[in-house]
Amino acid sequence: MKKDGQRTQQDALGTGYLEDAVRRADPDRALCARFLPASVRPDVEVLLTFHTELTRALAPARSAAIAGPMAGLIRLQWWRDVLEGARTPAHELAPPLLLALERGVFCRETLLRILAAREAELDPQPDVNVWRKMMLDGAGGLQRAIGEALGVRDEGVLVRLDACGAAYGAGAMLRHWPSLQQSGRYLFPGDEAGLQEEGEAFLSACDAASLPTSGQLAALPAVLAERDLKRGSTQAGLRRGLGDRLAVMRAGWKATRAFQRSGAADS
Repeated sequence: MKKDGQRTQQDALGTGYLEDAVRRADPDRALCARFLPASVRPDVEVLLTFHTELTRALAPARSAAIAGPMAGLIRLQWWRDVLEGARTPAHELAPPLLLALERGVFCRETLLRILAAREAELDPQPDVNVWRKMMLDGAGGLQRAIGEALGVRDEGVLVRLDACGAAYGAGAMLRHWPSLQQSGRYLFPGDEAGLQEEGEAFLSACDAASLPTSGQLAALPAVLAERDLKRGSTQAGLRRGLGDRLAVMRAGWKATRAFQRSGAADS
């Protein structure tokens, strides 16, 4: 039987609405989310849709040279006000997101870190330390939040999930490096080889294979990160192949079985 919060989400946004939206906007993370327990998937779909909304806030800054980053910063500030309780949540996504916070599914600070990463992208600085923090807070914070939804509270494990998300983000950036050069995005302040090295360092810090079962389930994007970092930009502009999807599915089934055997899953 669904929890009240999950039923409220479905009633507000429509059955399957978020799942379809996430699959279109973020197919990699949507695939990984399919292996999460049914009890947490609705909350994670809200989280991923929230992340997509924040990313969309960057679009005006990339397309309007006159407006600069201001339009994006205003949209991001609106979400900051919502998360901090300073604004009425007049957006269909805001109530289920706030409800998840109230139920302790996600930590508010984690969501604020994700938001801060998008703000940092609107203020690009040619400093690798600033870039690293942006990756750990943004893509990294997203994987931390998924770990939180799975009940992970060990800070050491959560830090490794930060690194997992950052590795995935660096791998995706490397995979599309040639086309991203023209996009106006805040990219790694160095060359392709340097980006690959940074991504591999994130991946090593995650060490997904040695995570506890809940951490392994939250760290499925590490599978794609490893494959992307090995290939570099050779598949720039191409859709993911069957090999990538099968690799995630194999790892997902294995992690799901281990998670269920550990007794961490809902009965």
